[in-house]
Amino acid sequence: MYFVIDIGGSSVKYGVWQEDKLTAAGNFPTPATWDALKHEFIRIWRDLSARFDGIHAVGVSVPGVPRQEEGMIGGASSVAYLHEVPFAAELTELFSLPVWMENDAKCAALAEITYGAAKRMHNALFVIIGTGIGGTLLIDGKILRGHHLFGGEFGMMLINGRDEWAKLGSAVHMARKVSLLKGLPENAYSGEQVFQLAEAGDAVSEKAVEELYHALAVGIYNLQYIIDPEAIVIGGGISEHPDLIANIERHLREIMTYGQRSPLFPQLKTCQFGSEANLIGAAVYCGQQNAEKKETT
Repeated sequence: MYFVIDIGGSSVKYGVWQEDKLTAAGNFPTPATWDALKHEFIRIWRDLSARFDGIHAVGVSVPGVPRQEEGMIGGASSVAYLHEVPFAAELTELFSLPVWMENDAKCAALAEITYGAAKRMHNALFVIIGTGIGGTLLIDGKILRGHHLFGGEFGMMLINGRDEWAKLGSAVHMARKVSLLKGLPENAYSGEQVFQLAEAGDAVSEKAVEELYHALAVGIYNLQYIIDPEAIVIGGGISEHPDLIANIERHLREIMTYGQRSPLFPQLKTCQFGSEANLIGAAVYCGQQNAEKKETT
């Protein structure tokens, strides 16, 4: 049994993984400081540890690049303070349990490879869209991390010369752009509200949503021809939007008319587990680490 946590740019999700099922799931807005985040963890842990007997490890899905030997999180993310603290050591002390951390996109991939949309696949890409864009490469049945552990950081791709894919393809950034274009504070709208405005015929929102779909299609097209996976699996909150795949495919068809293009059309799927994928993947990672630990003792 594991206590699992998913730290995102907008919210923190948590739950208990028991008998291959996620239970006691909840969430709260991502706090502004590390101390405030730990305070929330203490509050939740008091409740869950009293209700569940036998939790023996903590799995955490984190943005950025986990540096396991140091117990810290490298890279950069929208939760900047995570990269400035001895993350694993402080949480180990807080919970009095082993703490295993893994990159959020890789957690989503682990969930889908083990139980979901990519089960039985050997070559797949995972594009996880949240506040930014993360990703994972499954190559010949193994997750590719890269020499510097940055393998799969697709959001760093530059589209149109200098714009990061993480911004052009994120519904969060789309919502900020629409808010500012309407003369409102940048957090006036959520991504879902912009989708709703577009469906209602708001011209500014319609344009922003189409630009989002086109940016996602451009990035996906490039990834398809660089890696040539069996499928590209899309996750994150936006993956629950019912028309996501159809609209990306519409823009892919447009892109494939530019000049002379190969007829290979990307096979797109959405994560089976939606917003719970990172939590499930954190549990899978916990199980892997515990198994490795037993083998070495």
